[in-house]
Amino acid sequence: MPTEAKAQKIEELAEKLNRASIAILMQTQGLSVKDMNDLRKKLRDVNVELSVAKNTLLRIAAERNNMTEVDKNIFNGQTTVAFGYDDEVAAAKAVVDFVSGSKIAVLKSGILSGRSLSAEQIEGIGKLKGGKNQTKAEVVGTIQGPLSNFYGLISAPLRDLAYVFQARADQLQKGEAAQ
Repeated sequence: MPTEAKAQKIEELAEKLNRASIAILMQTQGLSVKDMNDLRKKLRDVNVELSVAKNTLLRIAAERNNMTEVDKNIFNGQTTVAFGYDDEVAAAKAVVDFVSGSKIAVLKSGILSGRSLSAEQIEGIGKLKGGKNQTKAEVVGTIQGPLSNFYGLISAPLRDLAYVFQARADQLQKGEAAQ
């Protein structure tokens, strides 16, 4: 039976996991207070909240949010969680930038849409150009380009036929006007 303080922490973590679009788990054991404050400031700039959590409490919070596809093995060792609320790409980019520049912090894993992500997947998200909206725009552009070309190809014969009819109608009108 958890104590009142642990139950309250579980509720807090469950609420944060529910609100967060991405949760990135890392190990920050050994970071100085100055480095930890720098990390918090850098993450706060992109609307990411940093929290140190016990693995058991974090696992229970994930279970309460029905995150059944989350691998339970990611909850081991000392864990610091970065909760990204707006842009998954910006959150991953900020965390990956910090971890790559730090000799102490280690990227462990993450949770995105109720699924576990490996450290390599988090790094991949962090390497995407721009943010979430730019990535969406690139996907739409990739799909829209060929569709636009296909529409032009399909509509060209009908458009050309309409031009022929219009040219013939203009020709007949000029012939009547001359008589």
